[in-house]
Amino acid sequence: MSHRLKVGVVGLGRMGRRHAHNILHSVPNASLVCACSPAPADLEWAHEALEPYDVKVVTSFGEMIETPGLEAVIIASSTFLHATQSKQALDKGIHVLCEKPLTKSIEEMEEVLAFAQTKKATLMVAFVRRFDDNYREARAQLDRHEIGRPIVIRSQQCERLDTSEPYRQYLADSGGIFVDSIIHDIDLALFLFGEDSKPKSVSAVGAAACHTQLTAIGDADNAVGMCEFWDGRIAFFYNSRTTNYGYDNATEIFGTGGRIAINLNPRPNAIETSDKGGYVKIPSHSEWYQRYAPAFVNEAQAWVDAVLAGGEMPVPLKGSLAALKIAAALQESLRSGERIQFDRSGQRLLGNKASL
Repeated sequence: MSHRLKVGVVGLGRMGRRHAHNILHSVPNASLVCACSPAPADLEWAHEALEPYDVKVVTSFGEMIETPGLEAVIIASSTFLHATQSKQALDKGIHVLCEKPLTKSIEEMEEVLAFAQTKKATLMVAFVRRFDDNYREARAQLDRHEIGRPIVIRSQQCERLDTSEPYRQYLADSGGIFVDSIIHDIDLALFLFGEDSKPKSVSAVGAAACHTQLTAIGDADNAVGMCEFWDGRIAFFYNSRTTNYGYDNATEIFGTGGRIAINLNPRPNAIETSDKGGYVKIPSHSEWYQRYAPAFVNEAQAWVDAVLAGGEMPVPLKGSLAALKIAAALQESLRSGERIQFDRSGQRLLGNKASL
């Protein structure tokens, strides 16, 4: 039997649990050998869901990375731990797949990437939309020039309103709507336009429509951002954290010879219900994981395959850094109301660097 990559997961909240489940049940050339969380609720879940499969469950990341034979880790812990835990794992020769953001600071991310380049183990930041079959097909059509030269990308992500106290705390610690959420759309634009696309300027506006407490920290629950690239192309982003009808994530790509539309009418299946009142009902996705569940499996599989093959990571680190630079600049523009400018190499012009 071929070698199976021995994987651990740190952080067993909503994302970590899904990563653990995918490695355990959906990635045949990987084996989940350990998991880690200090939270009692997470440990209770792990004892029930993981230990029956002989997965070692611990409370300390330091203990987890000492697991004999451990080769790779998925980091889904709190954001402020991502950089430190990534470096700890890389320093021991353990490959890393880290949930975004790797850091909320451009300077710290540059430091982590420089550190990673000195190590034999690899680092990849998780941007799941690259692994969605629909976006993969869109990229393939662009590569075949089916709509000519792409000029404009319009991408939106609308999430269901959550007013719970844990979510309010999550928003306070997230780094802002552009760095936490719209960064997915930014990475997608780089994936579709090309990794070497350089921003020329960005600007943003927003409103705190329901989570009014965000105003005090210069954040928003509805935001619009625009990024102009030096090659003349434009990306337009909209994000809402206040949707009531479900999860709505759609993208349009306009080219010189046509248009590609992805998920303009969000639906989890092909069912339409016509009622006696003459209305046709089409359900939408209830939340983001329902929309991207297969893509998370694709992402884990692609990462494991790349590690085992000793090849390039499917998400380049330079793209992850570029996405953070654009996101941080948009977040700054949201707070200041000013347009942020870049030079032709993609570096900020004038003022302070866009770090959070």
